[in-house]
Amino acid sequence: MAAIVYLEPDDEITSAAARMRGIEEIRIALVVPYGSRLATSRINFRLLAREAQGRGRRLSIVTGDAATRALAASAGLPVFGSVGEYEETEGAPRRRPTGPGDESASGAGPDVGDSTRAIAAAGIVAATTATARQGVTHGP
Repeated sequence: MAAIVYLEPDDEITSAAARMRGIEEIRIALVVPYGSRLATSRINFRLLAREAQGRGRRLSIVTGDAATRALAASAGLPVFGSVGEYEETEGAPRRRPTGPGDESASGAGPDVGDSTRAIAAAGIVAATTATARQGVTHGP
């Protein structure tokens, strides 16, 4: 069995890790919403991956936000564009609603394909970000 945990946009790394600690299932999918504070740093995803690994859990990230998928993938986590995509790949997990209305939530966003594309996008986003930080511009 697997567990799906829906995070709130204002959840910090500490609250996400604490929620993971309370789960007995081996497979955990964190559904990260658009604009999540957690998705501001690759380090956050590395810390979550370390927390999961230390507890013998397999963590995946589910989000409709391509930039968040890229960050999570760059931290070595499996990423999915929707809960439906996760369920197709990992099997039908047990959902953990986090608030009113979450019981019927179908996913974090549109299904964007397999995690391979998200991992490839991670390299593109990282290269684009590095170029922007260096002040490099293209064109006339």
